[in-house]
Amino acid sequence: MTDSLIQLAKDSSSEKKHELAEHVTGLLTVRSKDDSSEAINLLNNMLEGVYGSLELEARKKMSERLADVGSTSSKLAEAMANDELPVAQAVLERSKSLSEDALRSIAQKKDQGHLLAMAKRDHISEDVAKLLVKRGSKDVRHALASNLGAEMQMPVFEELVKDMPKQMGERIRHLRKSNEELIEDLFREDGEIASGQKLEKRASKISPKAWLMGIKLGKTTLNKAVYQLAHEHNLLDVAGLLSVFSGLEMKYVHNLMVRFDATGIATVCRASGIGAMEFQAVCKERCKHLKFPESTGSKWLTNYHMLDDNDARRLLALMKMKLGSAETHQAA
Repeated sequence: MTDSLIQLAKDSSSEKKHELAEHVTGLLTVRSKDDSSEAINLLNNMLEGVYGSLELEARKKMSERLADVGSTSSKLAEAMANDELPVAQAVLERSKSLSEDALRSIAQKKDQGHLLAMAKRDHISEDVAKLLVKRGSKDVRHALASNLGAEMQMPVFEELVKDMPKQMGERIRHLRKSNEELIEDLFREDGEIASGQKLEKRASKISPKAWLMGIKLGKTTLNKAVYQLAHEHNLLDVAGLLSVFSGLEMKYVHNLMVRFDATGIATVCRASGIGAMEFQAVCKERCKHLKFPESTGSKWLTNYHMLDDNDARRLLALMKMKLGSAETHQAA
C-alpha cells in the first residue's frame, strides 16, 4: 500500500502534486511529536517522493512549516537543507531532524547564506563550528561568536571576539563565561554549590495542577501563575511550573532557584517566556528566601535584561543536551 501511494504521488499532475504536498505537510505537522509510527513513515515517504517536482515557493512553504516538526525524516530535512537558500534557511536554522553528518557536509560545501543560517542554530557541535570558522565570512563568524549554543574552545572563541565591536564582544564574553560556569555547576554535588536552603511547600490559592490545566486550556497564562505564586511566597510551585514549560528536570530548576546568583534561573525564565515584571516578583521572593537585600534583586533583574530570547533558548537547549549526554553516559 505504501509503495502504491508513493507511486500515485509521483504519477500525479503538477497541480495535484502541490495539493498533495500541502495536505501531507499539514498531516505531518499535526503529528509533530510522533516519530515512530508507520503513518509518519508513509507521510515522509510521500513528501520525499514528490519533493523534487515541487516549485520553489511550495518547497519554501514546506520548509517553514516542517522546520520545527521533530517527526520530519532526516532524508527530507537534508533535501530541504541542501536546496536554494529561501528553502533551506528555516530548516538550517531550526530543524532537529538534520543529522550531524548532514550538517558537516553542508558546512563543507554550501555558500555563505547557508553557513549563516547554520550559525543561528540552537546547538552547534564543535566539529561543525570549526568548519563555520574556517569557511565562514565575517557575518558568519560574528553570528557564531554570538551564539551561546555553539561549542568552541576558548582560544577559538577569543579569536572571533577580537574581530567584533568592543562593547558587543565584552557582552558576549561575559555571557559565555557565566554560562559555562553554570553548566559546570549542574554536574556538581549540592554541597559544592553556593546556595541557600531547600524550598518548602507552601499553601496556595490555586494548586499547581490547576494552574497547569488553566494554562493548557488557555484560561490563564504562565506569567500570571508565576506572579501569583511568587506573591504567595511559593517558589517551590514556581519551580515546578518552570520545570514543565522549560523541559528541565525539577531538581535542576530547584537548584537554580536557590543558587546565590541569578544566571541560571534568569535563563530558564527568559526561555520560558516569563516577563520582566514576573521575574522581578520571583527575584523579590528569592531575596527573602536567601536573606539577601532587595537591592540584589535589582541586580538580578539587570542580568535578566542582558539576556535576549535567543540567548536564553540556546543556553537552555545546551544545558539539556549536556545533562542528557551525562545521564546516558552514567547509565551505560
